[in-house]
Amino acid sequence: MSGQGSAADRARPGPVLAIQSHVVAGHVGLGAAVPALSASGLEAWGLPTVMLSGHAATPGVTGRRAAREEIAALGEGLAASGRLPSLAGVLTGYLGAPDAADAAAGVVEAALLAAPRALYLCDPVLGDDGRLYLPEAVGEVLRNRLLPRAALAAPNLFELSWLTGRPVATLSDARTAAEALRALGPGAVFVTSAAPSPGRLGVLAVWEGGAALAHGPEAPRRLNGAGDFLAARLLAESLLGADPAEAAARAVGAAARLAAQAEAEDRDDLPVASPGWRDAPAASVETL
Repeated sequence: MSGQGSAADRARPGPVLAIQSHVVAGHVGLGAAVPALSASGLEAWGLPTVMLSGHAATPGVTGRRAAREEIAALGEGLAASGRLPSLAGVLTGYLGAPDAADAAAGVVEAALLAAPRALYLCDPVLGDDGRLYLPEAVGEVLRNRLLPRAALAAPNLFELSWLTGRPVATLSDARTAAEALRALGPGAVFVTSAAPSPGRLGVLAVWEGGAALAHGPEAPRRLNGAGDFLAARLLAESLLGADPAEAAARAVGAAARLAAQAEAEDRDDLPVASPGWRDAPAASVETL
């Protein structure tokens, strides 16, 4: 028997290491990212930075943050296993605290050293709606250690403004700030809360020499984990060969399908376990 495998096996990218929060019930953090990656045929390895019974607004939520030593030890174990060179992608999301962010940065650095061609997407989770919900020191780790190593970044509008120190009141402002964020390292920036009008789904993609806005219908309700899902889909589509505009359109299309389903099911998160979103049409794209 040949050891080279089928053409499909040879074409499929390697695993993705996702470093972010884990909840027992609900689709946020790894609970949104792993299904989003797996649906594209990508193997996902989840390294938790926080372990909770549910998302932060869940009644009675309990759990803990992973200590710096625990995150570092998990990364060291992965390195010792010899599996890091097989990585095709790395994804970081909610890091929780400055010491956890430092430890996660060390894992990312080791992963990219072992797999220099791996595509790293940094989702710089810091806050929303005009306020930080993590310490500024986490933002400094993102700005100084993680974003310079990222090929892709996926901030929301507030995070984009905070990281660049630029006001973001219009789509033009967002594009200018995204270019400033690109100067830190990422080749492409996806602004995940950009939309032509409030309440609609939208992702602004900005890359060298181009920008595009992918936009979908109005999202009836605010959904926990939507940013985690979009970041994972953006990375998956990019690994599978989509250009930034295509990746944004496909990610928004999938999120729109899931948002409609969440409304029908009266959910506060995206029903990512449902297969219905996998064949969702791409969203409309406007070249800027």
